Amino acid sequence: MGSTVRVRLDLAYDGTDFAGWQAQPDRDTVQGRIEAAVGRLYRRPPGQRTPVVGAGRTDAGVHAEGQVAHFDAPARIPPAGIRAGLNALLPDAIRVLAAAEAGPDFHARFSAAGKTYRYHLLTETMASPLRSRYAWPVGDGLSREAMEEGAAALTGRHDFRAFFTAPPGEEPETPVRNVFTARLDAAGSELVFEVTAEGFLRYMVRRMVGTLVAIGRGQLPPERVAEMLRDPEASGPRFRAPAAGLRLYRVHYRHGSGTNPAPSVPDGGEPGTAKLAGPCPGAP
Repeated sequence: MGSTVRVRLDLAYDGTDFAGWQAQPDRDTVQGRIEAAVGRLYRRPPGQRTPVVGAGRTDAGVHAEGQVAHFDAPARIPPAGIRAGLNALLPDAIRVLAAAEAGPDFHARFSAAGKTYRYHLLTETMASPLRSRYAWPVGDGLSREAMEEGAAALTGRHDFRAFFTAPPGEEPETPVRNVFTARLDAAGSELVFEVTAEGFLRYMVRRMVGTLVAIGRGQLPPERVAEMLRDPEASGPRFRAPAAGLRLYRVHYRHGSGTNPAPSVPDGGEPGTAKLAGPCPGAP
């Protein structure tokens, strides 16, 4: 049997109609679709799976602008041919933005130094239903000042048990995560929450956003965020934003991680950390 070639994919997808990234029996998933397309491209025998490993396991309904994945190809195909071939086999809701050969030690998930998510809020009085597929219509009554005060408490290394949910048996080894940046930016009639961290827990960003929106509506005081971080077991309401507004925006890799990527450093990266890299060559 010949040696394999590790291939990195940069991906974007509309997660609305998928049951998340991770392949599941009898469920339509992003990973399942890509693995099927890879199998057809390389003419693998039926039932012979080529695992495609993603940097993050986005949940049902969550989108991606900058997901990264890798797989071990049984034969060498030029990257441009991989990109074109997979896009011809995938539904329009999933696009391969770029493909590149990666070093054998590159791992889409474990080589990642951090991820950036963005959550889009529609702040119009009456939002168009055509836009709510990709954002949460929250109306125009939010206090951005109060939300920014709450968001400021999220940065740093904290125990985020108050901001995630895990099924029994799937609890992480530790709920502690280091959040590099958490900020709100206005973009027309949208308010975009952007957060960059070394890693995320399940529903963590959606619970952050749900809490910040509750603060913006006056349902919670801004200091509630700091209280939840100090005492994750404290009683009180828990809020979770809908999936539609969330996007995996970018996965960051340190230089020398086997991807030969174009340089990119997340805004506000933690001082003293290694420079991080973004999309692979050819990605928009």
